[in-house]
Amino acid sequence: MKPISVHVSEPTYEELKELAGRQERPVAELIRDAMSLYLEQARGFGRSLLELDPADAGRQLEEFSRAELYEELLAP
Repeated sequence: MKPISVHVSEPTYEELKELAGRQERPVAELIRDAMSLYLEQARGFGRSLLELDPADAGRQLEEFSRAELYEELLAP
């Protein structure tokens, strides 16, 4: 891991210490988890809709081609 320095306000640090104590975890671990979560959100979770498994939503009412579905999804 790469060490970094981060400046935070005293109240923020105290709150992090309190939370870390309640969870019996180091403050650094909380900060690493928060940064990882931020990066996942910034990347859009790193997954495409095409990678998701389909969910059963009942029977299909009409037949659609993949192209028609994409057109419907991407329509303004």
